[in-house]
Amino acid sequence: IAARTLGDLVRKLGEKILPEIIPILEDGLRSDKSDERQGVCIGLSEIMKSTSKDAVLVFSESLVPTVRKALCDPLEEVREAAAKTFEQLHATIGHQALDDILPTLLKQLDDKETAEFALDGLKQVMAVKSRSVLPYLVPKELCSCQTVILSVEDEAGQRIIIEDLLEATRGADPGLRQAAITILNAYFARTRLDYSAHIRTLLSGLIRLLNDSNPEVLSQSWDTINSITKKLDASSQLALIDDLHRDIKAVAPDVKGQHLPGFCLPKKGVTCILSVLREGVLTGSPEQKEEAAKALGGVIRLTSPEALRPSYVLYVIPAVSLHQVGIGLKPFLPQLQTTFLKALQDSSRAVRLRAAEALGQLVSIHAKVDPLFTEQLSAIRNAEDSGVRWVYILT
Repeated sequence: IAARTLGDLVRKLGEKILPEIIPILEDGLRSDKSDERQGVCIGLSEIMKSTSKDAVLVFSESLVPTVRKALCDPLEEVREAAAKTFEQLHATIGHQALDDILPTLLKQLDDKETAEFALDGLKQVMAVKSRSVLPYLVPKELCSCQTVILSVEDEAGQRIIIEDLLEATRGADPGLRQAAITILNAYFARTRLDYSAHIRTLLSGLIRLLNDSNPEVLSQSWDTINSITKKLDASSQLALIDDLHRDIKAVAPDVKGQHLPGFCLPKKGVTCILSVLREGVLTGSPEQKEEAAKALGGVIRLTSPEALRPSYVLYVIPAVSLHQVGIGLKPFLPQLQTTFLKALQDSSRAVRLRAAEALGQLVSIHAKVDPLFTEQLSAIRNAEDSGVRWVYILT
């Protein structure tokens, strides 16, 4: 109530009384009583709401240090109130508030005595003004920004980080995209928070980045995807099959018939998403198996033969990869033959037809096909499902 009254006073009497008010508030921030320091921040917010931009700029030499000091106050309640004061300051004078306050807070992260308070002050500022603060921090202070983001321990803060950093990766500035994905990579490699609710959005944005022109963005995006997928259990992997297939189809037109750069990185290839698709092919429902097989086909069309060869994706690939890689698959014939013969008995007709097509391709590089035909004849005699027998005959 006192703060609102102070705001009304400034509004009615004009900015000429500010020289009398500001020193009183500055003195209040030096008080030993935390509630007085908190009240100073609330009062400053109300004053700035009631004052013009020009007046705030005139008194910025007094206002800015006061806000900076309050953001590093030892008491959390004071820092929270100071963040709201910063929010109002930014609303009044814009980008200058960032330049005047954030660099000093970042420097205080290196001081053992103030680091804890400065870090929380930055967190409080991000909580109220993330849309402005995060794009400012990302390109200027990469290490410090990582420190701030990794300190976030609540779901609301996590959501802000993910949304804002993904938005930054869609920008035209390659430096900003690189900084944003670097921070995302560090975050998902080290955070202990549960981010399962954001995985679908994340993978969609990250797979799009696998077509970026910046090699560092490609590498960091691949590593981030890998950090996410390697922590998923089987049920979570299966739940992603449809979305992953959609994302792969969505990126294909942007490649324009060429290979996706992120799938062709040396010693990395497609293994960042392979575990998800492999789980779908091997243990999913008939529908999931079909989706996973189609997704694998799309992945392989976007991947160079050189990038495919060292990958164990060859154990579960559909016929398209056999046609693409050809004789290079010869060392894997036993595993491929077993996989495709098993798939011929799958309950899904689409999966059986793909397996039949794959075995047809396999014959072209098979040195000894007689045992394969013998095994198929035996399977035809023993199959109870007429649909399964028909696929064996078709093969």
